Amino acid sequence: MKNTILLFICLINIVRAQEHKREQGIAQVENINVVPKEKQITYAIHINAKTPYEIYLDDIPIERNYESGMNSTIELNQYLLKNGKHKLKVRYLPRPDSVDGLLQPNHVYNSKDSKWNIYFLNYVKNKEKPLGYEGELDYQNNELLIVAPPEPVLFWEQTFELNVDALPYELEGWSNGQNLEDLNKDELKKEVFKEYNKIRDLLNLGKVDEYISINKKKYLEMAVCLYTKDVNTYWSESVKKELISDCKGNMWPLSEEEYTMKIYGNGKLVKLERINQFKNRGLIAETETDYWYYSFLLYKTIGSDTFEIIRK
Repeated sequence: MKNTILLFICLINIVRAQEHKREQGIAQVENINVVPKEKQITYAIHINAKTPYEIYLDDIPIERNYESGMNSTIELNQYLLKNGKHKLKVRYLPRPDSVDGLLQPNHVYNSKDSKWNIYFLNYVKNKEKPLGYEGELDYQNNELLIVAPPEPVLFWEQTFELNVDALPYELEGWSNGQNLEDLNKDELKKEVFKEYNKIRDLLNLGKVDEYISINKKKYLEMAVCLYTKDVNTYWSESVKKELISDCKGNMWPLSEEEYTMKIYGNGKLVKLERINQFKNRGLIAETETDYWYYSFLLYKTIGSDTFEIIRK
């Protein structure tokens, strides 16, 4: 495992050493994937939801659904920096048809066969298999224990401790980030709006090479944790053309009336989220046919005054 991690570090250092080439586009790196297929573990939760919900991993929102309950498989790797104990928080919310606006206990757990289900799983992906992964998943022995609220409530939360022990990588991510909770909130908000406006302007002007460049650490880490065979996929010509088509001249403006600042990741991550229309989304691009959403989790390394994009 140590050799694998060293290979990843070397690949990332190679990219950083080529920074002088950024003016001509992102440096080319071939085949970042050096993890044997059988060790390419993907962690996920599968939920059978009975109500709207919000789900957080280590204090980072990974999925929020405010419509009626639905089934979903949510992959966790991009938010798992390394093996160890991780906290999953599930917030059960009232159903849209709730007369009094409260979450009813029997909407979380009515009976053994009529309740919320959450399963913590890991598998090796394989697109050639009918279900998309190797082997069979053991749902029965990997279900998390759901407990209903004792009475009707505005919302109900449960926190589960997840044991992650099979990841073949370790990432820096935001682990060396400053605790943003210690900063002046008004000043922090100004900085975050300024950074989001900078990102918005790059997209709106079609400066996609610059936009891709400020995402470089995120892309490199995503390539590692998602076992991407070719990291160049993240800045391919087709990706650039799509960004220009969707975003150039199409980005909505930012305003403090429509956005709120949220701090996540136990104080180390920050983002702007829309308050009403497109709730919790980030930047919005509007084309003749659709809307496109761009969200960014920012952090500052200790000793730095500069924000970096680290996840979406």
